[in-house]
Amino acid sequence: MTHPDHAPHDAGGRFDAPIAQEDDHQAAHWEKEADALRMLLADRKRHFFTTDESRRVQEQLDGETYWSLPYYQRWIHATSSLIIDKGVVTLSDLEAEEARLRATGAHRIEGEAAGHHHHDHDHDHDDHPYQEDDDSGLDEVPPLRLRGMALRNLLLARGIVTAEEIRAEIERMDARGPHNGARVVAKAWADAAYAARLAADAGSAVEELGLARGETVLTALFNTDRLHNLVVCTLCSCYPRSVLGRPPAWYKSRAYRARAVRDPRGVLAEFGTVLPEGTELRVHDSNAELRYLVVPARPAGTDGWDEARLATLVTRDSMIGVTPARSP
Repeated sequence: MTHPDHAPHDAGGRFDAPIAQEDDHQAAHWEKEADALRMLLADRKRHFFTTDESRRVQEQLDGETYWSLPYYQRWIHATSSLIIDKGVVTLSDLEAEEARLRATGAHRIEGEAAGHHHHDHDHDHDDHPYQEDDDSGLDEVPPLRLRGMALRNLLLARGIVTAEEIRAEIERMDARGPHNGARVVAKAWADAAYAARLAADAGSAVEELGLARGETVLTALFNTDRLHNLVVCTLCSCYPRSVLGRPPAWYKSRAYRARAVRDPRGVLAEFGTVLPEGTELRVHDSNAELRYLVVPARPAGTDGWDEARLATLVTRDSMIGVTPARSP
């Protein structure tokens, strides 16, 4: 139950449930598009709103609505609300476009076409130059999904964003992933001088490898035999996307966000991680300005390994801190 002094998003320590690791999934195209639009509308070129503003809109939802909405539908709600507040589009414009989509059945056509989108087909049309994906197969889409389609169409029609910018943003995020973070960790394991630079200024250190530091401060946390670091974002889903890609579904879940700060050893146990007696456990809460990358302890038996081979032992979960690196 949500305390009246807390907004529903403030999950830290106030919820108890198993962490549904099996719910992790590859982002659907409509989720990637919602992600891309939010990033484009908040970028340096347009800068219509900030991460904190987006979070504020979501935090104003009542608890039942907040937790019932899928993650990216909350993003669509926040993005569309802010774009209306900023006067970029009007509510009446959005509602008119939603009505047009319903009347023409375009929202269903887009969903049906998108069923083939991930194969070797492109279903672009002149009036809808960027197609919505819908893996549900339902005749109707949820209201916020429809709003996302309408918002996209208006932004495209007015030249605020382009179809190519949306595609490029999605491709940019798709290219990011744990393989990039694994390169950083392997380099730190193999090169003590690089590890020192990573500890001092992680943003600059990852740029040495041709990776983006991101728009926030990146901090590297080094696990040892006596210290284990665990990362969470209790308020939303802040995550080092520039080096790890999109966060897994369980990282964004209410259970993980709540329990990582109250029962971190219990959380680790659910991931199969039991720390040795006497190991200190530190939990780090990410935020809109600060992101963390865990550098897991180097596994024994890897002396003489090159960086490419070392990188195969580094997993996404080990760079969040819920598991150690793989054993050789």
